[in-house]
Amino acid sequence: MAALSAFEGCKKELVSVSLPASEAATLTVNISGNLYTRATEVGTDAENTINTVDVLVFFNGGSYNGRLDAFGHFTAAPYSVNATTGSRKIYAVVNSPVDLSAVETETELLALNATLASQKTASGQLSNFTMIGSTGETLVAGTNPLTVSVSRMASRVRIGKITRDFASDALAAQSFSVDAVYLSNIVTTSPYSLSLTPVAANFANKLGVTESAYDLWAKRSVSSTLADGAFVSLSAESKYLYCFPNSISTDSEAAVFEVQNTKLVVECTLDGLKYYYVIPLGAVEANRSYDITELVLTRPGSSDPNSKTEIAACTFTINVLPWTVVPVETELGKYVI
Repeated sequence: MAALSAFEGCKKELVSVSLPASEAATLTVNISGNLYTRATEVGTDAENTINTVDVLVFFNGGSYNGRLDAFGHFTAAPYSVNATTGSRKIYAVVNSPVDLSAVETETELLALNATLASQKTASGQLSNFTMIGSTGETLVAGTNPLTVSVSRMASRVRIGKITRDFASDALAAQSFSVDAVYLSNIVTTSPYSLSLTPVAANFANKLGVTESAYDLWAKRSVSSTLADGAFVSLSAESKYLYCFPNSISTDSEAAVFEVQNTKLVVECTLDGLKYYYVIPLGAVEANRSYDITELVLTRPGSSDPNSKTEIAACTFTINVLPWTVVPVETELGKYVI
């Protein structure tokens, strides 16, 4: 069989045997749901912005198992590629930072890496979130209905509210400010397969020491003075922090960096001295939002931004909320080929 040409001639002809016209299948894709094509880069709308779409169709079984059958790269709708009939695996990749036109096999696609830095646009806006999804289908000649759902490679974290409620009257009388919230030990590279065992070279903000290159992603200034009993709200969408998934769940407080879990750090000043409230997040998964509804500070934190605060020092609740999976479809509930 021969792979047919796709959008703008991007299709690779991996197989050279002639193909009867009756064995051709056309994929026409419209992105819908909660995704915004070229949306305003503001708040959580920016998480849904579509800048580019890549569609890759691979043979699923047989002599050419895992090899590319059809490819298309798009910057605007309509999205349409031509493929051949038979069992196929279809991938949709949104906002790929990597040129996928050279991909020849499914294995090559899944081995590609995205960097955290690539998840923002050239203008520096956080609106280039890479999303990937796939589905299997047996294509027949003509039009084939199917749905592909995509999910983000990144993870996000937020504290909704920080309250000061010191148990000691003496401590309660001292000056106190919440200076910043940030993520430490963040993974900066992720494969498209999302099968991740991070290596030390792919971490930033190690041991709680922030790096300016990742401030845009993983640090938010608060700069709020709090009397005892007062709180500061961080519920605005602009307060979300982002990182890539980290499969390491075991907590480490070693003075020398080792591959370890990602942590959420609240940096504060009490009576002129810096303190840190450190919350281990456990294993961090792609396309999940880790929301702490309220963090209550009851006494001074740690002097080390990599040492977790004793549980008596603060109380918190972590709700792990999956992001909404958005269908890629041409009709309501369908992706029509």
